[in-house]
Amino acid sequence: MKNWDDLRIFLAVARCGSITAGAAQLGLDQSTVSRKLQSFEERLGLNLFIGTAKRNTLSPSGHRIFEGAARLEKEVEDINQNIAGLSEEQGGTIHIVTTDILSNHLLMSVTSEFLLEYPDINLRIRTQEMDGKDTSNTPFPGDLALYATNSPNEDLFGRKLATATFASYASRDYLDSLKGDFDNIVWLNWDDGTATPTWPRLAPEIPDHMCRLRSDSVATLLEAVRFGIGATILPCFIGEQDPNLVRLAPGQTVSQRDIWLLMHKDLRRVPRIRTFIDVFVQRVQERKGIIESD
Repeated sequence: MKNWDDLRIFLAVARCGSITAGAAQLGLDQSTVSRKLQSFEERLGLNLFIGTAKRNTLSPSGHRIFEGAARLEKEVEDINQNIAGLSEEQGGTIHIVTTDILSNHLLMSVTSEFLLEYPDINLRIRTQEMDGKDTSNTPFPGDLALYATNSPNEDLFGRKLATATFASYASRDYLDSLKGDFDNIVWLNWDDGTATPTWPRLAPEIPDHMCRLRSDSVATLLEAVRFGIGATILPCFIGEQDPNLVRLAPGQTVSQRDIWLLMHKDLRRVPRIRTFIDVFVQRVQERKGIIESD
């Protein structure tokens, strides 16, 4: 194997289940990924995938290549993290992987103050569509990962910051338009297309005719609620701080999810990483009351 990029593309498509999703994760053009994957298969003389209209399923040969490629990826990551961990400098760049929701509503509340206080440390934030997805075996290309998950990756060193609660919310204008007729409320629901989605769902089950919009993006559901389309389930640390949103059942929550700050074990003593962790953990503790709102 002469080109690591071939394996990187192969792994992304295999994990995401399609060329389109794999290209999006890598930040590459779909046609580029398709061309490189085809060239990789031709050089190997193997069909790595059993393709359908929407999904790319690993073939028996693909499964064998995937296992070896995943091991190699882990070794490369370990080497990179060991190199990074040798740095004793306070300054530098911290690479953080998170989701849009946690970046916009939790991480940004700390970023401005941190950058002013530590001018020698820069932050690079990369968002992934991980809201509601299983992160237990998900590698991340960064120094730190901020995820909402009840099944963190066991290979990483981590700290549970809080247990976020979820409740039902709608906009004030939408509730006013109902004029007390809550039997005909329109619901907006999380739906990632699986039989057992991991993100909090509506409880009890809402009839299809009352669930007018479904999405696998929490950010989309939040904007839909703000536009007055209907009601949905949101983290309380978002709903309680938005003056235009109202909790439908005060004092009641419908679900909860742990918020984890994860890192590679070799990086936890790097000065700039340690500095950011200390500041971020303190700020989250100060907001724990609203994150864990009941």
